[in-house]
Amino acid sequence: MEGPVPEAVKSEIVAGFGPDSIAGVAALLPEIDELPLNPPYERVLRAIVRLAEGDVDQLRYYAGEARKDWRDVLYWTGL
Repeated sequence: MEGPVPEAVKSEIVAGFGPDSIAGVAALLPEIDELPLNPPYERVLRAIVRLAEGDVDQLRYYAGEARKDWRDVLYWTGL
């Protein structure tokens, strides 16, 4: 992810991965142009991080799923 990480996304990262992980986790999150259909971008990022539950492999998995159809990660988290 390029650019600044939104505060709500930072909070999810800190909660799930710890404060030292913000840059590393953010780098694995999809860019907005990688997601189809004009998504609610910040909500999608928060959902990915929340679903990963502190596991980098799960983060990669859910980021990949969001790239296919971001609506799935929102549904799975209820965000």
